[in-house]
Amino acid sequence: WLLAFHLFTASKKGFSAHQLHRTLGITYRSAWFMAHRVREAMRAGGLEPMGGNGKIVEADETYFGKPETAHVSPQRKGRPYLKGNKVRNSRAIVSLVERGGNVRSFHVAVADGSTVANIVNENVLRETRLQTDESRLYTKVGANFAAHETVNHGAKEYARGDVTTNSVEGYFSIFKRGMKGVYQHCGEKHLHRYLAEYDFRFNHREALGFNDGERATRAIVNASGKRLTYRLPH
Repeated sequence: WLLAFHLFTASKKGFSAHQLHRTLGITYRSAWFMAHRVREAMRAGGLEPMGGNGKIVEADETYFGKPETAHVSPQRKGRPYLKGNKVRNSRAIVSLVERGGNVRSFHVAVADGSTVANIVNENVLRETRLQTDESRLYTKVGANFAAHETVNHGAKEYARGDVTTNSVEGYFSIFKRGMKGVYQHCGEKHLHRYLAEYDFRFNHREALGFNDGERATRAIVNASGKRLTYRLPH
């Protein structure tokens, strides 16, 4: 167990259950369950709102993989949403990153205006400067904060002074590289566990003063009071 916690917390882009079963010399089934229990220990709970006076929170959404149950908008009458001649029907993820601080990610059925607004309102203090791209998902909710500043990615604008979404984009980059290169497949019902894993490592990264040993120790401490059974890993 100690080695498993170390491997998961020291591997920036993740550590697959297949590699875990080979490294520890246990069955793949045991390694798969162990991996989910480590992710459960990494899951954060009872979090305080992000941001505050003078602080910046970046918000953005991304899409990864195909949902097991496709969301069909009643307005589109079953027709797929096309973006650049590609069907946009993927698992939606919304993430909030406090500049120089922590990330908080959510897997949602659909990233529409009301869903995104609820997430932002419930997790970000009103005194915060909210920074996003030009997406209209944030236009209305942005009015609730000290400032809502945007960059126009469509016009190839990625930073204007200290206005940028580079932090949250960087998090998405690490997440997707790990999911595609290390895990390769993830059932949608487990996606929130992988997000908890990547959130944990980002929130305990070296830039915030954590080394591999301290990161593993924090994950082990977080296991207190949590229990995950094999038949209910999601």
